[in-house]
Amino acid sequence: MQNRQGVGLQFLAAGIGTIVVWAYLGMLTPMNHVSFGILDIAVVMCAILIPMAIVNQMATRRVFKTLVSPLHEISTVTRSITEGATSGRIFLAESAAPEVREVASAINELAKKATKDIEELRRLEQVRSEFVANVSHELRTPIFSVQGYLETLLDGAIDDPEVALPFLEKAYANALRLNTLLNDLIDISRIESGELKFSFRFVNVMQVLTDILPTVALRSEQRNVTVTVVPDLTENISVYADRDRITQVLTNLIDNAIKYNVVGGTVEVLVAKHEELVAISVRDSGIGIARENQSRIFERFYRVDKDRSREVGGTGLGLAIVKHIVEAHQSKLDVQSEVGVGTTISFQLKGA
Repeated sequence: MQNRQGVGLQFLAAGIGTIVVWAYLGMLTPMNHVSFGILDIAVVMCAILIPMAIVNQMATRRVFKTLVSPLHEISTVTRSITEGATSGRIFLAESAAPEVREVASAINELAKKATKDIEELRRLEQVRSEFVANVSHELRTPIFSVQGYLETLLDGAIDDPEVALPFLEKAYANALRLNTLLNDLIDISRIESGELKFSFRFVNVMQVLTDILPTVALRSEQRNVTVTVVPDLTENISVYADRDRITQVLTNLIDNAIKYNVVGGTVEVLVAKHEELVAISVRDSGIGIARENQSRIFERFYRVDKDRSREVGGTGLGLAIVKHIVEAHQSKLDVQSEVGVGTTISFQLKGA
C-alpha cells in the first residue's frame, strides 16, 4: 500500500513538472519553433525537480508517521516486555499503517497472556508453599505427640501401670492419625495428578449405605448422635459411580456430620430419584457453618473451627478429597448451612 502511494506521488510530481514546463515553453515561443538555451534548460529542470522534491518530502513524512515511528514504539515496548515488564502495552496513533497496527495488537495479546501465565504461576507457587507448610504442621503434631509419650515411658513411666497404658493408647491414637493423614495425602495427590483411575458401573447406593453405617456406629454412639437413612435401606436405587470412591465420599460426609454435631443430635442421609438423576444429601443438626466460610470448606487443610477439628481428629483433607471425587463423577457439591441449626451437603449422580 505504501509503495502504491509513493508511486502515485511521484506521478503527481512528474505531472506538475510537465504542466509547468509546457506553460513555460508556451510563454517563450510557439510550439513549432522551440529553441533552448541554458537558462531554459535550468528552468525546465527546476520545474521538474522542485515538485518532485516537495512530494518526496511529503512521502518521507508520511512513511515516518505510518511506519518508522510506530515500528520504533513497537521495538521499545517489546524490548521492555522481554526484560520482564509484561504489563507494558503498545499504543499507536491512528496514522499508523493498518499492517503495523495488526502486529502491535498481536504483541499486546501475547503480553496479556504472558501476564496471566505469570500471575497463575505465582498463585500456584503460593498454594504450593502453603500446602507444604500445612503438611509439615499436620505431620509434626502427631509425630511430636508420639515422641513425647514414648520418651515419658522410656524415662520410667512404663513401670507405672496407671500411666503406661493411657500413654500407649494415646501414642497409638496419634500413630493412627498420622496414618490417616498420609493416606489422605496420597489419595488427594493421586486424584489431582490424574493417577487415580475410576471404575464406573451401576451401584446400589442403598447397599453402599448399609455397609457404611456399621463403620460410623461407634462414633455416633460416643456422641449420642442418631443416624437415619431415607428411604429404607431395603430399597434398590442404583447410581452410575465408582463404588469404592462413592463409599469414601459418603463415609466422609456422614463422619463429618457426626463429628461436628451436637450431643444428642441427628444425621439424615436422604436419597431421592429425580428422572435420570439421583440426589444424595447428608443433613445434620450440628453447629452449622457461617456463610463467609461455606465456599472454603472444600479447600485443603481449611478448618472453620481449628480447635474442634483437632479435638475430633480431622486431617483437613477429607472434604477436599470428597470434592475431587464428586467432580470426577461429573457432579458438584451444594452446601446449605445455618449457624446453630445445621448443615446439608448434597450432590447428584446419574441413575439407572
